[in-house]
Amino acid sequence: MKVSKFHLLLCASAMVSAAGSAQAADMMRRVPVAAPLSAAEVAYVQPTRVHDWTGFYAGGLVEYGWGDDLIGVLPPIAIGTANLRGFGGGVDVGYNYQSGNFVLGVEADVVVSSMKDDVASLVFGGSVATEKFPWLVTVRPRAGYAFDNFLIYATGGLAVGAVETSIATTAPAAGVSDKSVRAGFVVGGGVEYAFSRQISVKAEYLYTNLDTKQIAFGPGFSTQSIGVSQRVRVGVNYHF
Repeated sequence: MKVSKFHLLLCASAMVSAAGSAQAADMMRRVPVAAPLSAAEVAYVQPTRVHDWTGFYAGGLVEYGWGDDLIGVLPPIAIGTANLRGFGGGVDVGYNYQSGNFVLGVEADVVVSSMKDDVASLVFGGSVATEKFPWLVTVRPRAGYAFDNFLIYATGGLAVGAVETSIATTAPAAGVSDKSVRAGFVVGGGVEYAFSRQISVKAEYLYTNLDTKQIAFGPGFSTQSIGVSQRVRVGVNYHF
């Protein structure tokens, strides 16, 4: 049987096509197929928060405080108003718990302060009243909202502090000196920024109101001492 050139070309083309298909199939068999990711791997590649505020922390702080404390003699013969001013410093400890963007916590701190003022008066022939707020302790819940490593919060709770009042006079009426520890409340708020998982800085404002005290001053008189102050603070915390 005679085979034409056309049939030869057709057979050769079919053979080349079959060989190419076999080679392509062999290449596809050699390409590795990626295994599905495990749950842990999926969690790893998903985006996470920049900072988590949950945990214990401790640090140091410095503050500037001021207060206008009326020192009066009853019946109402005024001695004057003490314009207390001064710097202070101390330490704080606390714990935060974060759920979503909300952060709840509690903080305790203790500071010593140089807040003081002297008030001169002509009452009883010349009186000098001195008022001091030498130290303060607060225990405060905190509630805030976190924007990753930036936290804004409100706070308020218990305040316990020392108030020292003294009045010296050259008149026959006896002078008075009183050192007392008084309880009250504190409210305020602040912001905190985390530079890393361990280190953050904060700035806050606090208003403190300690109990008013009546102090005997000479026969038939008493002096009234109040313990109101305002404070601005900056601090650095280490998070464990």
